[in-house]
Amino acid sequence: MFNGALIRKRLGQYGAAWLISFVVAVIGILAGSALAKIRLVEVADLVLPVAFVGLTLAVVAAMVATLLNGRETVATRLVVLVLAVLLFLPLLWGPVLGAITAAWIGQASIEYSAVYAQFRIQISQALLKLAGLMFANPLMETVWAVFQGVATVVGFLSSFFQVWPRLMRLLGAREAEA
Repeated sequence: MFNGALIRKRLGQYGAAWLISFVVAVIGILAGSALAKIRLVEVADLVLPVAFVGLTLAVVAAMVATLLNGRETVATRLVVLVLAVLLFLPLLWGPVLGAITAAWIGQASIEYSAVYAQFRIQISQALLKLAGLMFANPLMETVWAVFQGVATVVGFLSSFFQVWPRLMRLLGAREAEA
């Protein structure tokens, strides 16, 4: 069975990590730019890689702690692992959005940040490949067609077995006496 408390705890930690990385990025970039008297995008190029590494290490630490916890079921470990993988890119968006916010506050163009540009390029390429695998793959077309066929048969049989007894009663057929 699932340990809902642990899953909620990990999701709470995820939310806290996202918010903290956002706030630290905004404050770090604005303060760093003001104190060091360098361009805001140059500070963003320093802050974002540190944030990415910190968040990655935090996710890995949480996963190791969960996977090595002998009290947790395999199902709980699997749910936490799948959630970590699915939510990793959105987690990295926290400091990126912080950099965008800092650039907006500082009236600078974040597009001049090399790290921001690379983040956008890498994520766009990864998402494009993922979409290509899912939607332009003959295997996926076959899987989709099989799914449609199975779902149609299951739906038809389920409906038939629900409707048939009612239809028989409506037509006046007698039920077998026990």
